[in-house]
Amino acid sequence: MLKIIKSYLNFLSIIHPKYGGKVAIIFFQKVRLRKIKPKELPFYEKVKANQLKVKNGTINYYELGKPKGKVVFLVHGWDSNAGSLSNFAFALAKQFRVINLDLPAHAKSSGTHTNLFESKDALKRLINHINPQEPFNIVGHSFGAAVSVYALAELNKPINKIVLLSANNIMRIIFDDYQKLIGFNDKIYAELEKWVKITINEELDNLVLTDILKQIHYKELLIIHDKYDKVLPFNSALEIKEALPETTLIPFEKIGHYRMLWNEDVLKETLRFLNKL
Repeated sequence: MLKIIKSYLNFLSIIHPKYGGKVAIIFFQKVRLRKIKPKELPFYEKVKANQLKVKNGTINYYELGKPKGKVVFLVHGWDSNAGSLSNFAFALAKQFRVINLDLPAHAKSSGTHTNLFESKDALKRLINHINPQEPFNIVGHSFGAAVSVYALAELNKPINKIVLLSANNIMRIIFDDYQKLIGFNDKIYAELEKWVKITINEELDNLVLTDILKQIHYKELLIIHDKYDKVLPFNSALEIKEALPETTLIPFEKIGHYRMLWNEDVLKETLRFLNKL
């Protein structure tokens, strides 16, 4: 299938590069339909879903924990769902008011395609809907880490602590990996860059997480990352730490990119960080 897509896109780049770019963008935003994993299912069985209208449809979000407790938002990664963070949700619910969600086009939310910018807008809509009255916390994994940071940068609300699990710092890396995966040529890549510019009026090279984090007023930031992460390299965590020296960086080894969400030590470090005065 990848060979077919590569051949098709490279053919389009010769006869109609702009259309080829549009096709590449559609593929780029497609969320894979996958079954919710057995260990994720209990979350959906135990927690009632709420729906919220967003720009291009609806998202499902889930509340658990102490109704009057300090708020923690949980934001999952690409091709994932709220259940992937259920280990965090149930543990945090003992002390906090937890708000978990399915991002646009993921799991129980509507749609088949999404991107960082649409997901960021959906999270902003949810935070404004919940409207925390005290500084709140947020935990984002992978794609959800970027969604969290970009959303927070556009909110005029007090933020307490941010936890980023396996975060990517430089957005161009995602586009480079996409080009390597599909194998399309530079003409198609150039159309993707134009799409970013048109969509958010910003150059791709300016999409750097550390630059966005510097725009946010928060109390503390924690980064947890596997040194051998095969999806998002550990170097991203080092870049964030270097740019923001007061960040707490906790490296792990061989806990994986997704598996880390079920690692008890990762959970303990997150709880310790959020509870620290």
